[in-house]
Amino acid sequence: MFYQKMLIGFTPYFLSVGNVSEHGFDTHYHYETEICFCMGGKCNIVCEGRQITLSAGDSAVISPMSSHSVVREENNYCEAMVLEFGQAFLGRYYDCFSSRGSSVCVIRKDDEIMRDDYMELIDIVEKTAEMKKENSTFDELFIRSNLYKIAALLIGLISEQNDPALSFGKSKSVSNVEKALEMIYNRYGEALDIETVSSTCGYSKSNFCKIFKKVTGETFHNVLNRHRVEIACHLLKESSLTIEEISRETGFPDLKGFCRVFKNEMNMSAGEYRRINT
Repeated sequence: MFYQKMLIGFTPYFLSVGNVSEHGFDTHYHYETEICFCMGGKCNIVCEGRQITLSAGDSAVISPMSSHSVVREENNYCEAMVLEFGQAFLGRYYDCFSSRGSSVCVIRKDDEIMRDDYMELIDIVEKTAEMKKENSTFDELFIRSNLYKIAALLIGLISEQNDPALSFGKSKSVSNVEKALEMIYNRYGEALDIETVSSTCGYSKSNFCKIFKKVTGETFHNVLNRHRVEIACHLLKESSLTIEEISRETGFPDLKGFCRVFKNEMNMSAGEYRRINT
């Protein structure tokens, strides 16, 4: 079992369409919510030791930090769209996905209670899958728009689930770490010190560092610096700001520190990155 690094930056979601049974997915866990939409055939998922079979039109919503895998089956074809997103994509609305019971929520196409909304969801999923396959110039914009629609519909559908054993949620530690991640995403340009962030999350400095790494698999400073460098990369490509100005915009206390962190993350200097990408 392995931990998958968090999705942050300018494409803070993962989207894949194809035959999930051919290669399967090894047991893993991550900070984001994962949704598997079965579009054809049958998909076998194991979540926290429990096997779930999805037929065409069914969906499974897997909660953050739940261990899960997709079973590899050489003689089985399963067309599926797999989507991952978290706080970086949905912001405060992400709480709607992670405020319920245990590890997985299964939504069946033949559930009459949710039929109208679910049919609308499936229609959007199918259109999004086609866009992903075509990968045209502006499809990224339409895909992102559709993913917000998918998230909004799923929030409503999940709230209608009658079986609490099939609902999903997060622990207190995950909830509190989300506050720290929100500070990284929204206040990366400020001087964020661990004392302030840990206090905001309701922990001592030492406990915060342990819990943050346990939940995310990385240290607070690693996640903060990586996000700052991703923002810096965007500014280097898209703006005329000097490197020193970019270092200030992204919250680094001095140019020397920015250059050191940038080179550690990107294996090249900021100046080299700008020359290659402009």
